[in-house]
Amino acid sequence: MLQASVLLLVVSIWFPGATRIAGTDGSISFFLGLYCAVVSVVFYGQLTTRLHRTEAAFATAVLTTSTAIIVLSLLSMLHADNPIRTMRAVFAQVFGFALIPAVLVISMRPDGFEAVDRIVLAVIVMSVVTSCLVMLGMGDARFSDRAEGYFKHANQLGIALSAGLPLVAAVLVISRKYRVLLWGCLAAVVLGLVKSGSKTNFIVGISGLGIFFGLYGIYLTIRRQRPLSIIAGVLTAPLLLGASVLTLQFLNPRAYRLLTVQLTGGEAHSIVSRERLWSISIDLGLLHPFTGVGAGQPVGDIAPHSHNLLIEYFRTLGVPGLALIIVMVLLVATYLISAILLTLNAKGASEHTGKADVMVLGSAVSVLNYVVANQMSDSFGPSTAPFFWLPLALLMFYRGLQRSVRSGLGANAELKMPAAHA
Repeated sequence: MLQASVLLLVVSIWFPGATRIAGTDGSISFFLGLYCAVVSVVFYGQLTTRLHRTEAAFATAVLTTSTAIIVLSLLSMLHADNPIRTMRAVFAQVFGFALIPAVLVISMRPDGFEAVDRIVLAVIVMSVVTSCLVMLGMGDARFSDRAEGYFKHANQLGIALSAGLPLVAAVLVISRKYRVLLWGCLAAVVLGLVKSGSKTNFIVGISGLGIFFGLYGIYLTIRRQRPLSIIAGVLTAPLLLGASVLTLQFLNPRAYRLLTVQLTGGEAHSIVSRERLWSISIDLGLLHPFTGVGAGQPVGDIAPHSHNLLIEYFRTLGVPGLALIIVMVLLVATYLISAILLTLNAKGASEHTGKADVMVLGSAVSVLNYVVANQMSDSFGPSTAPFFWLPLALLMFYRGLQRSVRSGLGANAELKMPAAHA
């Protein structure tokens, strides 16, 4: 039942506008997340002894920080202009309690490997389905020069797709079959990102792909494996980058024009407006340094949030909120960098560890994409928060799997990745 609920949650987060209750986006996703949190936390407490101490300590630290943010957000209801909107920050953190324990609990069951594979496969399928809907213009996935898909804003769609891209690339790399199909999936998600018209997330998504394939190339080079693939990758990378830019120019000339202005040092309207928004938000934070204006509160009648994760928490929750979100980002960044470096430098890679290694790199870049995108876009809103927590939970699972296989605890396990039965 927990596995089915997580899969339903993965599907629902791609349609926050279509899963609303009483006009609130993502309501069904939140209730599914709340159910997963209640069910999985009970079992998680019983299974923590089976987690490696690093994953257990990291999960405890991150979720403790998340709890502090929830408490601070609820307290801010006492002085917020719109107390109901403080729940936006609470909802975003609840998904952490839903997904990290749920994925880890599911992975500890007898069919845990296959169950996590299905979750990854669900993310890939929904990335492709959403991209296709956007390209076809079906339902609410209309397109002029900025498509929001079934989200409220185009930036949210861009964040979701840029977070999904590295996972598609990782499964593509480890697949022995369906390579052509997976290349098509990767192209479809890139096209969906182009159609969204989100310049920031186009850069983040394409850069993330480059980072993933670059890390994978280093991984192969250190192990002296597949030299022809490395050479081919080095030669084709500039061509693929050029093809992506030309695709943006052809399918979304407005986004291409604005992106060109930004990259050449011009003053694009979106950058100027964000700088003004950041300045106003910082001033509001300085006016209320200890309490902030209240979690989830809009920036006057200008914007619903500050379009920067750190500035948003300073404005809404003051210095305490800023300190908490910095702690969370540092915890995640430290764990992410450690996972990448240990993966690149690990000895004795086999077929099984190789699959886990690649998924560690893919999920790590997915988390990185989300964090970077939120310095310009959604400010950790509840509609996109699952695209942070889910890759983070997957990263923890695959990192733990690496340790188990290399220590011999899982050496005989049959590790099936999504591509093996996609």
